[in-house]
Parts: sequence; structure tokens; C-alpha cells
Amino acid sequence: MSIAAAVLLAVVATLHAVLGEHVIVRPLLASPGWRTRLAHPWDGRLIRAVWHALSLAWYALAAMLLGWSVPVTVGVLCLATGTLIFAFVPGHLAWPIFAAAGLLALGAGGAIPEAALWAGAGAAVLAALVAAGFHAAWASGATAGAGRVLPQRRGTREPVVRPGPVATLAVVVALVSYAAMIVALAVGADGGWWRGLGVVALVVLLARVVGDGRYVGVSKRVRGTRFARADDRWWTPAVGLLAAGAAAGLALGA
Repeated sequence: MSIAAAVLLAVVATLHAVLGEHVIVRPLLASPGWRTRLAHPWDGRLIRAVWHALSLAWYALAAMLLGWSVPVTVGVLCLATGTLIFAFVPGHLAWPIFAAAGLLALGAGGAIPEAALWAGAGAAVLAALVAAGFHAAWASGATAGAGRVLPQRRGTREPVVRPGPVATLAVVVALVSYAAMIVALAVGADGGWWRGLGVVALVVLLARVVGDGRYVGVSKRVRGTRFARADDRWWTPAVGLLAAGAAAGLALGA
């Protein structure tokens, strides 16, 4: 009976996604009369994401009926929902929350293999070193890509700040130090202060993902600039990857 119930849930979820997209979501978004308090096109993208998130929840219920444990089911569902929201509305504050909840749930269920932790730590180290290379180039006078990495004032391309070579090199030092810290944590280097540094780094990186409520992170209010679009799609997720790498390093060194 559980298998039959799971099949029915999967069928309903599929019909909800396919028919709902064609019969409700697309006609609604194509209608000129509807409006919300959110700006176009983000309101339509959010409606589409929320609609299909319900299908994901029904697939998760079917998985539980087939024997998946609660932590694993919740973890996979949260990660899938976070990915869905990021795909449609990358600047929405829900995707990092779902991502964090998913990883924590999988960790609670013992469903994150050590190989995955090593892969996460390695990806974060690589990302940090690549970012350090770009910052070193900018400190030496290169300008490629620089127009998308500095927060800009609303309605202009004027940067909020213009860091000099010294400040840019300080970022290089911080990124290289972060990479060294992750490696030390992963290999179990002696010294409890490594874990302290890892916790501090994790908190700082998560704070950057959340943002300052104005120019950076998922909480920013100034949107529509070149930086804001790049921050939604690239920079904030990259910081999220660094935060996940710090968590992976802490888990490996535990």
C-alpha cells in the first residue's frame, strides 16, 4: 500500500507541475492585469518557483513512503527547493536558508559521506585561490571584471567605495589565509585555535551571505545595478560556497 500511495503522490506532483504551468502559471503571468507589490519580473519568477516547490514537497512525501528517513528526505527536499528558488529568483533570501537547512538535515541523518566533505572543502579552497588571483591582478592595475565586483549606487555605475591596492591586497591575504585554514582543518592540524578560526570564518561568511541590508547579500535593497545582478548570481553564492567549505573543514577536523 505504501508503494501505491507513493506512486499516487508522484503522479499528482507531476500533474501539478506540468498542468499547473500550462493552465495557471503561464496564463497568469502573461495577463497584463495582475500585479503584486514586488517588481517585475521577480514577482512572476517567485510565483513560478513557489508553485513548483509544492510538487517537490509531494515527491518528498512519496520518498518517505518508500523508506527514506526523515532527515534525508528533509535534507534533499530543502536542497532541491533552495536550488529551485535560486534558479528563478537568485536574489531571494530563502535559498541560502533552505541550503543550510538541507545540509544540516543531511548531516543529522549521517548522509554526508566523507568524500563529499572533502569535495566541498576542495571546491572552497579552489574558489578562494581563484578569487585571490583576481584580486592580486586588480591590485596590480588590471581592470577586467572590476566593474561588477564593487557595490554601486542606485541608478548609476558609481561605486560606493573605491578600494586601493593595499586594501585589495589585504583581501588577497585573507583569501589565501582562508584556504590554508581549510586545509589545516581538513588534515587535522594540531591546535584548537584552528577550529576557533574556522568558526569565526564561518560566521563572517554567513553574515556576508545575509548582507548589510543595503548593497550586498540577499538582504540588499539596492537592486538593478550591474553589481547587484552579479552579486545575486555569482558573488553571494560564491561566499556561500566558502561558508560551506568552512563547515566541511570543521566537520573533517572534528
